[in-house]
Amino acid sequence: MMEHLKSNKKVPFLPQDIPFNDDQRQWLGGFLAGLHTRLLVKEEHVTTVNTASSQVKPLTIIYGSQTGNAESVAEEAAEIAKNHGLTAHVQDMDDVELDQLSKVERLLVITSTYGEGEMPDNAQALWDDISAEDAPRFDNTYFSVLALGDTNYDDFCLAGIEWDERLEALGATRVANRVDCDVAYESPAQEWIAETLPTIAQKGSQGGSEVIPAPSIAPKKVKPKYNRDNPFEAELVRKYTLNNPNSGKETCHYELSLLDSGESYEAGDAINLLPCNRPDLVEELISLLGARKEQHEQYDGHTQELQKIFTEDLEIRIPSKEFIIEVATRSGDQTFIAKLNEGTQALNEFVWGLDCVDLLSRYAPNAFTASDFIRLAKPLAPRAYSISSSIKQHTNEVHLTIASVRYHQADRAHNGVCSTFLADLCEPGSKIKCYFAPNKHFSVPQDSTAPIIMIGPGTGIAPFRGFLEERLATKASGDNWLFFGDRTKENDFLYQQELEQMQESGLLTHLDLAFSRDQEQKIYVQDKMQAQGERLFSWLERGAYLYVCGDAFKMAKDVDKALHNIIAQHGGLNEAESQEYVANLKKQKRYVRDVY
Repeated sequence: MMEHLKSNKKVPFLPQDIPFNDDQRQWLGGFLAGLHTRLLVKEEHVTTVNTASSQVKPLTIIYGSQTGNAESVAEEAAEIAKNHGLTAHVQDMDDVELDQLSKVERLLVITSTYGEGEMPDNAQALWDDISAEDAPRFDNTYFSVLALGDTNYDDFCLAGIEWDERLEALGATRVANRVDCDVAYESPAQEWIAETLPTIAQKGSQGGSEVIPAPSIAPKKVKPKYNRDNPFEAELVRKYTLNNPNSGKETCHYELSLLDSGESYEAGDAINLLPCNRPDLVEELISLLGARKEQHEQYDGHTQELQKIFTEDLEIRIPSKEFIIEVATRSGDQTFIAKLNEGTQALNEFVWGLDCVDLLSRYAPNAFTASDFIRLAKPLAPRAYSISSSIKQHTNEVHLTIASVRYHQADRAHNGVCSTFLADLCEPGSKIKCYFAPNKHFSVPQDSTAPIIMIGPGTGIAPFRGFLEERLATKASGDNWLFFGDRTKENDFLYQQELEQMQESGLLTHLDLAFSRDQEQKIYVQDKMQAQGERLFSWLERGAYLYVCGDAFKMAKDVDKALHNIIAQHGGLNEAESQEYVANLKKQKRYVRDVY
């Protein structure tokens, strides 16, 4: 952010022997002093607009966010808006009424997409309203949309695309083209902000009557001082495997030190880790490209050794869509080429599980140079993980619960970038680059007496370990109920001793377990929910908060379906009424999900 300029001008000294009388001298001295004061004010606020009237121009910024990224960008845009004579009001989409929204003159929409092209949870209700046939017109609204997504998923940035098209269809005027951001969203988001704000500031009236009133919300979390471009290096102080040796899975517990960073976090937040690619994968790729690790290549405006670029800067395991298309084109393989015309789903199924080395060796050996690959690859993205601790219980530490991704395909061993970077390449004493990602919606209730229901199979247990530690540390009196599941109790009961101790102490009021492979018919957390439906509904009726963490594609959908069924059955509601009940839970921030 631009620093304020400091004045180096001084008030001119008035010699006593200059030819002015006392009255003239006094008037001139006051004039020059006043001029100096105005210069100081002007220079101290050189990045702001120097007219009071321009400061009252309202700007409404709404965000749809599953993990907090869209919210962070919205807050950044609001801060910069001051420099363009705008008074910005940032609103969670769940807190916005459509009739009010249709009256705003200046509107920025920032939304992520999650799952299979779905709206974030906090955006769904407003999207349903604005999608309706009787939605109000937006003829007096100027707008722009920023979409956050991931090109490795189908329906890239679909939520943002749909908002952009719907606002236009309702008569709103686009002031800047929508920007679709990949996982490295920071730079394109900043460029969008820089282009959009000065343009939208020139639109609409001077009045401020149409600003959406801000709801009563919890205090904002302190914005971390570290980020992707300026991570801090946390020392790994401890790690161990949570599964028993006979398990077919490897889930590890990691403890990082925050000493000397000045950083903190809240239970429910996430942390972004910046891994390095595995040396064996780097060597394989360099060899396939006919290159040398010490040769120099251009990347991001700098000339660097290829080994460094492939180790620290580029995503070399997961192929970008641009790379897949280029491999297909250069391969001459008609089956592969045909998949390009069959759509994203067919193409993804065709290359499922294959990494960059697989694609090159199978379809395009000797067809790419190192510079070709660099041009088509994506930057190595941070990996976000839910924090599995409370800093109130573990001073200056952050704990993580991460499953190591390992599988065999195409006669090769495949390893997850970050999970096996930690498991195989990092030992106690290693420094790991990271930064926090606050997620204010996924947090324990401010009301310490409120009951909470937590549903987190597998590594979805992570934030709930943090929640329980937080409730213990704050002496919260509210009841706590956990649904946990995995493959087998003997080998995959993560944090078994801790959870059983919490249950014995009374901190964990109920613990329902679903180990899918311990019996002939598989049992999952949603089955345990259905079995406890009457009690679960009674908890909701007395104000319980319900949290879900884990797989977005199947588990979260099955849990959501079970929740609707429970509410309909035990609340005596029809389908429409149960949907409204769940929508109200979301509106009240009592049904929140951290899914991926």
